[in-house]
Amino acid sequence: MKCTTRSLALLFALTAIGAMLARAQTFNTQIQHVIVVVQENRTPDNLFGADQALINAGAHLVPTGKCQGQPITLTSWKLDACFDPDHSHKPAWLNTYNGGKMDGSCNISTGANTTCAKTLPPCQDTEFSICPQYTIVDNSTGLLSPYFQLAAQYGFANYMFQTNQGPSFPAHQFLFSGSSEPIAPTTTFYRWFAAENHGKGGGYGCVAAANSIIREVNPDNGTESPGYKPPGNTAGFPCYEHRTLSDVLDDAGISWRYYTNGVGSLWTAPDAISHICQPSQPTGGKCTGPAFQPGGNVQENSGQILFDLAVNGTSNQNCQLPQVSWVIPDGNWSDHPGTVGHDGGPSWVASIINAVGGYDNSGNLLPIQCNYWGNTAILVTWDDWGGFYDDVNPIQTMGAGYSGGNNNGTFYVYGFRVPLLVVSPFAKQGYISGPATNPACPNFYCHDFGSILNFIEYAFGQGGSSLQEVGYSDWHYADHFTQDTGAPPNNFSLYDFFNFSQPRPFTPITGAKYKTTCFLKPTNCFKHFPADPDSDATDRD
Repeated sequence: MKCTTRSLALLFALTAIGAMLARAQTFNTQIQHVIVVVQENRTPDNLFGADQALINAGAHLVPTGKCQGQPITLTSWKLDACFDPDHSHKPAWLNTYNGGKMDGSCNISTGANTTCAKTLPPCQDTEFSICPQYTIVDNSTGLLSPYFQLAAQYGFANYMFQTNQGPSFPAHQFLFSGSSEPIAPTTTFYRWFAAENHGKGGGYGCVAAANSIIREVNPDNGTESPGYKPPGNTAGFPCYEHRTLSDVLDDAGISWRYYTNGVGSLWTAPDAISHICQPSQPTGGKCTGPAFQPGGNVQENSGQILFDLAVNGTSNQNCQLPQVSWVIPDGNWSDHPGTVGHDGGPSWVASIINAVGGYDNSGNLLPIQCNYWGNTAILVTWDDWGGFYDDVNPIQTMGAGYSGGNNNGTFYVYGFRVPLLVVSPFAKQGYISGPATNPACPNFYCHDFGSILNFIEYAFGQGGSSLQEVGYSDWHYADHFTQDTGAPPNNFSLYDFFNFSQPRPFTPITGAKYKTTCFLKPTNCFKHFPADPDSDATDRD
């Protein structure tokens, strides 16, 4: 009887595996894993402005900006800057945009204290004494080499815009669900958007402290106020209820995981969705939902992605990469400015991509080969513009609000450009999506956070059809630029980056300042190891 039970168990297991493999073989593309790596607070002009090869290849990157109508030269400065420019929606984004003039970066707070200000070079071409908003990250030491290699070997987007006009908390909501609206249609407040980080209080998401408030944008006039009142809570409390991409994946039987730096962080999107978090109490509690249980979908250690890629080489944690992953950095390996010495971002991204390819950052083959490279797409993007200058007008280029959304998002969609790198064996080598000048959006090369969601929906669809959309009938966002219509293979977002008939072998990314092992045990390499630099209760972040 025991033998029969084991045989049945084995039969069921083999049947399940067979069904999974059969389904995987019918996906719309050869992609079976998508990793969304989220970095922090940069524009293309700021982060890639020193990449002359990329500029020569046709990237839209400029060496000068505008300050109140006057030209201003972008100054070279290091990645781990001591300053942290204001990147709130109000006033920073609105002042920077300046009614479409795109010349107000010099009118926002630099985030530089007196000590920091003394170390900065003087501003050129303007009466301002310092202007760190107008900087290009220096690569004289080769720190950015991993990023520049990725752009040269794979795909770079000229016109990737953050969907929202604001900072990290709402940006991560858009990256997870395509919106920061607090409630599903057609409930009151569903057209409002969480717009800032903190208005006041402590913590984020459904586990925030009782006095936590996130201001929202009023769709009638663009003003900010607490807005939506969750059941049993105060207006503006950051616990929302609507569908996310994870719900679409769950419905389709697609595995997913959110690697983060802790529940309650502004970078942890799932803990702000009530049906995922399932908070233990109205405020200040814990997330009790299945996703937050040990081994669940939400991993409170961003370095776990490397263990799941078998970097550590142990037998009990090998090759556990889910089909869809969001990977959020820790403060030490975030590109978020404001803390000198936190310059691990390029090495962190390299460690993930090298691990997918079966290598560490030193170019050594990993002891255990998971062979993920042949069926994986890695999308590296940055969550917001960070207060840095960028020259492309998002409203003029993309329009105001969601297309077909009945003016939904008019006062909060779209935001400034952020970088996007598309890495895969099927990614075209050295491809730049979009012309160097004069973009005409909407077009196939016009991208936003919804483009990432749309790509995932299509990649795991079948028979040329996408998975269901994240949103609702009048809540358009993930399918703004590509409506999943028309004949394959050109009917999904990001399609222009790929050539599925010509896969390429993996070439290790070199030049990382930090070894892969630094991210397995961070205290060996990083002095302070904070959760994130955005964890204060200010509007600037």
